[in-house]
Amino acid sequence: MKDTALESASRLGGAVISDRVVARLLDEMRTGCFGSCDHLPAEIELAAMLGVSRTVIRDALSEMERSGYIERVRGIGTVINRSVLNMRNRLDQKLEYYPLIRSLGGYPHADSIQIQLVNADEDLAKSLEIAPGDEVICIKKRVLSDSLPVIYSINYLPRYLFGSRDYTRINLAPSVFEVLEKECGQLAASNLTHIRACCGDDSIRAAMHLSPGEALLLLDEVCFNRLCRPIMRSFSYYTDYFDFSLLRKML
Repeated sequence: MKDTALESASRLGGAVISDRVVARLLDEMRTGCFGSCDHLPAEIELAAMLGVSRTVIRDALSEMERSGYIERVRGIGTVINRSVLNMRNRLDQKLEYYPLIRSLGGYPHADSIQIQLVNADEDLAKSLEIAPGDEVICIKKRVLSDSLPVIYSINYLPRYLFGSRDYTRINLAPSVFEVLEKECGQLAASNLTHIRACCGDDSIRAAMHLSPGEALLLLDEVCFNRLCRPIMRSFSYYTDYFDFSLLRKML
């Protein structure tokens, strides 16, 4: 029997179908019919089970292999890597603050939101491919899990993305990815991330209630759209509330 969600998604194009198949297979591998299996069935069996073509299954398996959930080995089949499947908070995958905090059992919310228009210095201008002195909207916020401060974020969005609109009349408090999509028509496709330990300046340390000697993990990122154009520079300071994992593919 065909999966009705997959049937309806087929009208939206192959990429959507493939994404749905990946999500379905991951669920089945974690807690469903493949929850105790070492291997996935053959492509033709998966296609029949999910009611999609073998091409869609092949695309989905390729994506899952790139993410490390499976390995396709000639003569053996599709092997499930359960250690990777059970990894949480992967730094090599998209990290959004609120889902990340919810996955750890906390209630996410933001406060101390500051929004201002600034002029890009040389470093910021270079990363965003704009001219030094060009206007950039700076959004600062503190993110909490329940009452505990866990992230301090500083995001820089090029002013030109908002066209001629008055940015002060736009709600910039939600997720910055939501703002980029809804207000600027920009879909985030990839992040170039530099990771380092840091102390943070006095204002950040005070906002995060850090004890003396307590360090932060800084993710310094440039976000790109599908056309490989930079659309955001962000600095995210994480406390040790988080325990991140990273998959490094060797082949």
